Amino acid sequence: MTRAGILDAIDTALGTVTTPEFAVIVRGEPLSVPTTPTVSFWLTQHEEDFETLADASVTVEFTIRCYWRMQSTPTVKENLELEVAATGYVDMSGITYKTADIPFFVYLYGANTITV
Repeated sequence: MTRAGILDAIDTALGTVTTPEFAVIVRGEPLSVPTTPTVSFWLTQHEEDFETLADASVTVEFTIRCYWRMQSTPTVKENLELEVAATGYVDMSGITYKTADIPFFVYLYGANTITV
């Protein structure tokens, strides 16, 4: 898979989520959230793992962040925090959103060709 193919694959996979069904999928960290629930993803880290005689393999880390308007129902909060590792809050344009961050790792074997 190519690097561009990874972005398309993540976008497609997030588009198939039905609980919740995301209203907007954003490539990159958004400056505002037009509606909720919204999900965004962006490159966090790119690191070379090892080289062979012909190519180099890399690990690419993405952050997937989901945004919801604040919920007052305790059940929603408990379910969200049980299912994902990192939850928090972010304020954008005076509106506070509940967020869930999910690290996503992709291993690209033979990502960079080495020529001599």
